[in-house]
Amino acid sequence: MPKRSTPLGGQGTLTQRLRDVMRARILAGEWHPGERIPSETEIAELYRVSRVTVRTALKSLESQGLLDIRHGSGAYVSNFGTNIRAGLQELRSITETIRELGFEPSMQFRLVNPTTANESQAKHLNIDLGAPVLYMERAILADDEIVAYSYDAVSIEGLPSSVVQAMGKGSVFSALAKFGVYPARAFAELHAIHSKEIGWGTKRPASALYLLLDQVHFDRDGNPLMHSKTYFVEGRFQFAILRTS
Repeated sequence: MPKRSTPLGGQGTLTQRLRDVMRARILAGEWHPGERIPSETEIAELYRVSRVTVRTALKSLESQGLLDIRHGSGAYVSNFGTNIRAGLQELRSITETIRELGFEPSMQFRLVNPTTANESQAKHLNIDLGAPVLYMERAILADDEIVAYSYDAVSIEGLPSSVVQAMGKGSVFSALAKFGVYPARAFAELHAIHSKEIGWGTKRPASALYLLLDQVHFDRDGNPLMHSKTYFVEGRFQFAILRTS
């Protein structure tokens, strides 16, 4: 650990910036799996932040499966392997997760269709039948390998056309954020799926095995924003579940 203090640069809150710096150091192999990282006090002194900020940042990394925090002992690097890993209890953009773990994310859109809500979409999004929605079918890739297929319906009533168009080109979360709308929580169901009807293209996995994450995303006021059915290709995406006592 360098002795000279290093003020945090970049954008976001102090916690987010510290989390990103520590994640980068872990993924760069600065500490080996099972090795203890510097203490909260050492990290706080190095980056000129409070221990509360350090503790929150490290808890975020633990939720992603990168650290194992042992009370009274410190934080240790997990043996997280080389797969993409996300915390189920963290609401994050899949593309952001892929990028932060050192992979290059990309998307292939098969369908982007501004349409009207059917019965299922109206029910999940708590909107009237026939209300405007954006329906999309996307393949999500990491380093040009498909890791998931996502079938999404977004409630777009009241959204500017520029935001709707941005959703059809990249991250839905990023497009909503530019309009000042932020997903705050999601209710999800998990299902193991075997179906040759899921996905498309020459890179579709032959196994046809997926883990379906069926989610409804809500904003800070509890309004449903998006219903997403994301089929993660078996063996290409890992979920970290933080156990609490």
